Amino acid sequence: MKHKKLILSMMGVALILVACSSLLQSSSAPEIDDTPDAENGERIYFNATSQRGGRISYTGGPALGGMMMGSYLTCAACHGPTGQGGRHTMHMTVMDAPDIRYVELAHEMEEHGGEGEYDLVTFRKAVVNGEHPDGDSLDRDMPRWKMSENDLADLYAFLQSLE
Repeated sequence: MKHKKLILSMMGVALILVACSSLLQSSSAPEIDDTPDAENGERIYFNATSQRGGRISYTGGPALGGMMMGSYLTCAACHGPTGQGGRHTMHMTVMDAPDIRYVELAHEMEEHGGEGEYDLVTFRKAVVNGEHPDGDSLDRDMPRWKMSENDLADLYAFLQSLE
């Protein structure tokens, strides 16, 4: 009987310790919303601004930046309002922007030696590092965007919504 009481008592202490430990961990860790927000992704695509932190900066890209004098470059400036890309002239330079709708990005994996599905890691390589899935550099006209992981996931979610 004493052994049963001792075991039950020890189990009670263990449960209390587990409960306190998880309570301490949850109260000290900041809450992170890891659910992608396609609406913010759309904002990033068309305006190069995030609801989280304002303007999104970049390096590289077309020699003179945005489409019109002094304007800021956006994804839509090159890839168009539907993400289908195409050939267009920017500052008297002809540029071919690829189709970046999610349905087309899967072909990018096939064409450039990637394995598996075109995922957020592969998307990050393109948008942030300027690389194809196989590591080859994207065209120099592709800016290297500097954005948070959450904003990148939001932009990726928006592209997945395009048909």
